[in-house]
Order: sequence, then structure tokens, then C-alpha cells
Amino acid sequence: MPRKSPTSSGNLVPHPRYGASPRTSGLKVSESELRQGFWRLSRDTIFPETVLLANAEKQNYAIYPRKYYVDVLRECRACHRPFIFFAREQRYWFETLRFFVDADCVLCVACRRESRVVQRRLRRYSDLFAKKSPSPKELMFLVDDAAYLLERGALKNLSNVGSVKNRAVKLIPEYPGVKVLAKTISAKRQEQNEA
Repeated sequence: MPRKSPTSSGNLVPHPRYGASPRTSGLKVSESELRQGFWRLSRDTIFPETVLLANAEKQNYAIYPRKYYVDVLRECRACHRPFIFFAREQRYWFETLRFFVDADCVLCVACRRESRVVQRRLRRYSDLFAKKSPSPKELMFLVDDAAYLLERGALKNLSNVGSVKNRAVKLIPEYPGVKVLAKTISAKRQEQNEA
């Protein structure tokens, strides 16, 4: 299988620790041995010059441990931009965090970060939405979280979000986030009507 260079793949999403280009290790292992060493690598674009030896004693596996880690070119499922799943990052995932060795990285660093932010804000939104009498500060967080989550598609029920807006209009009408939430709701309603 022909290897693509990272630059021919477009702009790679940079990793904050490892950058956006393969990290040469100095070890020599043939590409065929790397591909045979782990089933998922058979069709991937890999960079054999980045190979790192794996420690099977630290891995979580059912039948076959990984013998090596190697930089792999991936496409993010969320933003569809190319990124490198670095061998060093794999070693951290599978030997330190002890993720199952068949786990795969499907989101770039930026989308993983965004996903964690959405999950945190969704948790806070749910907790605050359930409160009968949130404080004004909590209501501001609820309004901001509602607008943020609605814009990103994490919230679908416009009635619930509308009730947040209505509560905020009564209790904190001067808060600028209320206008932002109202505009976001209006835009989502328009999208639904056009669909």
C-alpha cells in the first residue's frame, strides 16, 4: 500500500505535545512486520520510522498484545481533518491508562477537547435544569450552557430550552446571555422549519 506523506494529506491537526509530523524513533522494524503485528494496521497509512517497542506486561489485552506502536494517519470522525495518532500517545493510552489494546483514536485532539467540554457542560446543564430555584449566578450558567449546547446540537428539545429562556427573562432580564439564547433558539426553530 503506498504511503502518503502527511503534507499530501492536507493540514494535519497538530497535537499539543507531539506536533503535526511523524516523530522518528531510530528503531528499525520492517513495514510488513509492523502490519502483521497488529490487525488494524493492515490498511492504515503508517510511518515505520516512528516505531516504538511495546511492553505487553503493561497492556490490557484479551488474546494478542501489541508488539509495537507506530504513528498512524487518521481522519477525525467529527471534523474530517487528518491527524496523527502518535506512537508515544498510543504507549500512554495502552500502558499507562491501560485502555484495551484494540481501542482506537477516532477524534483529533481538538474534537476530543470539544467533546469533553460538551459533556461537562451537559452535566452542569442537567443539574441546574433540575433545580427548582437556582441562584442568579446558577441561572446565568444555565443560560450560557443552554445556548452553547443548543448551538452544537447536544440539546434537541426546544421546549425545555425555551423554558430556561423564559425563566431567565423573568429573573435576570439584564443578563446578555439571555439575548444570545433567544437568538440561538430562534435560529434552531428556523432550521427546523426549513428542514
